Amino acid sequence: MTYVYISMLMILSYFLGSIPSGLIIGKVFKNIDIREHGSKNTGATNAIRVLGFKTGIFAFVFDVAKGALVIALVFLIGDQSLFIVSQYNINISSIYGMTAVIGHVFPIYINFKGGKAVATSAGMILAIEPWVALAVLVVFLIMFFTTRYVSLSSTTAASGVVLYFLIRILFEHPLYNLATRIMDFVVISVLATIIFIRHKANYKRLREGTENRF
Repeated sequence: MTYVYISMLMILSYFLGSIPSGLIIGKVFKNIDIREHGSKNTGATNAIRVLGFKTGIFAFVFDVAKGALVIALVFLIGDQSLFIVSQYNINISSIYGMTAVIGHVFPIYINFKGGKAVATSAGMILAIEPWVALAVLVVFLIMFFTTRYVSLSSTTAASGVVLYFLIRILFEHPLYNLATRIMDFVVISVLATIIFIRHKANYKRLREGTENRF
């Protein structure tokens, strides 16, 4: 029965992740469909570009929350069987976050055409490793204020996260055993791969010198 509950929570995470925050905020507050402007992406970056910072930043906040919400819910419930599984006591919290990211990138509500996975992935990391999320934000901001390219900043931050989770495998952790650390590295690698794939067009424009600075 526990695995039924876990499956239901993963489905919930996917459906929450699928909520197109930027699209909803644009239509409700500005009567703008952000899919018709800018990069035509439903993610937070395009929402901020099209709607302005004061409105678009809420899309970022909600996208981050989508990655953390079910993880936080499971911790609040307090039933370890919902996130500690198998004989190896693997903590599957990051799996809940990954399903939210998949929902964000492939949202069922808008024909599976969603965002680029960055903010929702950050929400997942925030839920399982808050200090790492803060460090990643610093890396992102340094790169952003240096280059003004969100795409380059996002992929640099993603690379940094992969490196951290790879190194984390080699050292004891107060919360996560070796099996969990290996699984988290695989999850982070999958998310980073999605982020890089979703930014492929941006890198093409960077090479051509046509990428828009923020």
